[in-house]
Amino acid sequence: MKKIKVRTQFKLIREGINREKLFESIRILKILTCFCFIYLNANRAFANNLVIGTPTVVGGNLQFTIQWDNSWNTATGPTNYDAVWVFVKRQACALLSPWDHALLSTLSANHSVTGGVLQVDAVSDGVGVFIRRSAPGSGNIASSLVTLNLQTAANLFDNFKVFGIEMVYIPTGDFIIGDGASQNTFNGITINAATQAAGFALQTNYSSNQGSLGSPSLPPSYPQGYNAFYCMKYEISQEQYVEHLNSLTNLQQTNRILISPSSAAGSWPIQPSAAANRNGIRLITPASPPNPAVFGCDLNVNGVYNEPADGQNIACNWIAWQDVLTYLDWSGLRPMTEMEFEKVCRGPITPAIANEYAWGVTAITQAQSGSLLNTGQGNEVSTASGPGLCAYGGGTGPLRCGFAAGAATTRIQSGAAYYGVMDMSGNLFEQCVGGFSFNYGTFNGLNGDGTITSTGLFNTANWPVAGGGQTGGILRGGGYNASLPELRTSNRTYLTSNTNQSRLTNAGGRGVRTP
Repeated sequence: MKKIKVRTQFKLIREGINREKLFESIRILKILTCFCFIYLNANRAFANNLVIGTPTVVGGNLQFTIQWDNSWNTATGPTNYDAVWVFVKRQACALLSPWDHALLSTLSANHSVTGGVLQVDAVSDGVGVFIRRSAPGSGNIASSLVTLNLQTAANLFDNFKVFGIEMVYIPTGDFIIGDGASQNTFNGITINAATQAAGFALQTNYSSNQGSLGSPSLPPSYPQGYNAFYCMKYEISQEQYVEHLNSLTNLQQTNRILISPSSAAGSWPIQPSAAANRNGIRLITPASPPNPAVFGCDLNVNGVYNEPADGQNIACNWIAWQDVLTYLDWSGLRPMTEMEFEKVCRGPITPAIANEYAWGVTAITQAQSGSLLNTGQGNEVSTASGPGLCAYGGGTGPLRCGFAAGAATTRIQSGAAYYGVMDMSGNLFEQCVGGFSFNYGTFNGLNGDGTITSTGLFNTANWPVAGGGQTGGILRGGGYNASLPELRTSNRTYLTSNTNQSRLTNAGGRGVRTP
């Protein structure tokens, strides 16, 4: 028998922040086992110090450690807690096998986590699991051993990647959409159990000169926001999008980037020019069909990839509607609706202040008015300070996900939404289901199943195929170069605009999931 060779590589991106610092994270972990050779590659990224250890195969299950800082589960008011959405990709140890989604047991009892603080919540479709605090409390989560049961038992001949995305639980409850003042706003409609159960005619009130643009009907199956859901704590980061691209086949990559996967090393796959608007995603290893290309981050354009200052934690721009929804389908999430967007921002509070931003007031501070410290790094911050600190009104591109939060910042200081979600006003536009002339009845909020088409496109039933306010994908919340009105929680400037059918410098993405 041949001697087993073990090779381990660790990539560390360090950043320690609390619940209100909140910048997006994704953990990539690999077991590469094939015949008599074992390749271990543990990529450990830190956001709220979330760390998932190197996974191992134990009795057909996958085991790994998990820990993160500044976790919470509220005991008063509406139930609210943070969680980690964990999902697994699997590659048969055969030449050129694709990465397929590995389904997990749908019974929570078949999974476990040690330490007595956390619990594993299985989901009915088996696409992943949520790991969260099991009781009210707050503070750091010590390293705990997670055991996941796969529907098809793990073995030592397949390769695995385990991903984790930080989420926030948005509880069931009444809320109001529209402040009656912002452009094209809703009319202050109360969403409650009755509207969710029966559906209703969506009233609209347009403060601009657009005139009466109709009143689409919302059926009971449409996610109005009343029912509970999970929301990504941060926008999709550039590192997250790179890891997505790196799990696709050559053909799938071809349809998700602007260039051929076989282009020269150093080419820019999703932006029109070198490091355009702070997007540092580049091609590292050209594809050798059918072998796919390998991508990485190189914000400082020095040809050395994935260095600490290469922008891995910067929000990912230059991704259009179909790019975002493909990422969400691949990760088992789904797009949020306009109503869910406003609930995440406003919570159950009646909009007493016209033209409020996601942090609940009209005070705002422009992050670009100051310089950046630790540019491109996991602790990138603006030297500007003040209430409602966010990226808007100029600058060269988006900033680090959750950059405005600090160890002692409040919701208003850090620009956080009601439930603790970051960057809902500013940085990058959110791409939400909604807009004008969209058949609302077709979208029923199905979660992604982790699988996309062989040509690299989302395929979950009844998701809007094209972006744009007239075809199902409206822009909300404003971007780093947006004007103040566009950042308002209830603003619908892009009600009839189809601009996000193509890639934009100021639009990104964020997903939600129905439990």
